[in-house]
Amino acid sequence: MRILVDIAHPAQVHFFHNAIRAWQDLGHTVAVTAMDKEITLALLEHFGIAYRQVNTPRIPAWLRPLRMLGRDRRLWGVCKEFRPDVLTAVGGIWAAQVGFLLRRPVVLWDDTEHHKWGHRAAWPFATQVHSPDCYKLPPVRKQRLYAGCHELAYLHPSRFTPQAQIVREMGIDPTERYCVVRLVAWGAQHDVGQHGVEADTRAELIRILAERVRVYITSEAPLPEELASYRLRIPPHQIHHVLAFASLVITEGATMASESALLATPTIYVNTLQAGTIDMFERAGLLRQTTDSKELVELAIDLLAEPDAKERTTENRNRLLAGKIDVTDHVVTTVEQAGSERRGKL
Repeated sequence: MRILVDIAHPAQVHFFHNAIRAWQDLGHTVAVTAMDKEITLALLEHFGIAYRQVNTPRIPAWLRPLRMLGRDRRLWGVCKEFRPDVLTAVGGIWAAQVGFLLRRPVVLWDDTEHHKWGHRAAWPFATQVHSPDCYKLPPVRKQRLYAGCHELAYLHPSRFTPQAQIVREMGIDPTERYCVVRLVAWGAQHDVGQHGVEADTRAELIRILAERVRVYITSEAPLPEELASYRLRIPPHQIHHVLAFASLVITEGATMASESALLATPTIYVNTLQAGTIDMFERAGLLRQTTDSKELVELAIDLLAEPDAKERTTENRNRLLAGKIDVTDHVVTTVEQAGSERRGKL
């Protein structure tokens, strides 16, 4: 079977890398197309995954339809050469449109309820859309829900084991109490009108945290001079080991909130955007959400002062995982089945 995986964001490399290896081990031929966005290509190279770079044309962002069609054209060229039996992607605007034109099945993975423009551009052309069973919106006809979340494709206990030695090699003492703070750039289309930690309170928050624990900041945007010394400088693919041994994670990003929750680290999510996965983790006692600066500080102080916060979070995580699946296994079998059904009709 010939499987094409289209990747447009670094988190999607994590989502697919185990599945890509599994398909290859099963004898399938896998082609990966990728956009040069943030650390996407560096992650693919770290995992040893061959890829073909397929970027959007360099035209103004406000000409969104032309940018979309331009990448469609480039992906079409790759697909005509590779001749996939099935295409798969997270979100998957381009994979869905090109697969539809090629009359190939397209399996999409979506956990982002607020990405309405992307849904309109992708879902009508997809064969299947798979989402976590905590999805906040009523499922549509071709949407199927599974017991898990995207991050379980790479952080399920059968897929990932935190290593203290790796953390030490990054210059961090895993036995020392520390906090990871994640700041996003707020440049994505779905970030318009949203906010996280108020800019004028960031320095005060870091000061209060630093009085109690060591603080590391990972930020998409440049940090102001007074916070630059806190920047976390590690290879991006090692972040999950660092999150696992933290005493607290404060993050504006939903992906890192889900990751740290699955790693049993007490977490505070600071973002006006809501998501079903975040709500699920909050119900399970794995994280708290707020957009109020005063409440954020109070929550952080309380969690750092709680002597058994890590143990409590670990127990809650284990209870949650008892009802969840290994998402990589689900991805592998679902895409295989879709491709087999197509081949059976030839």
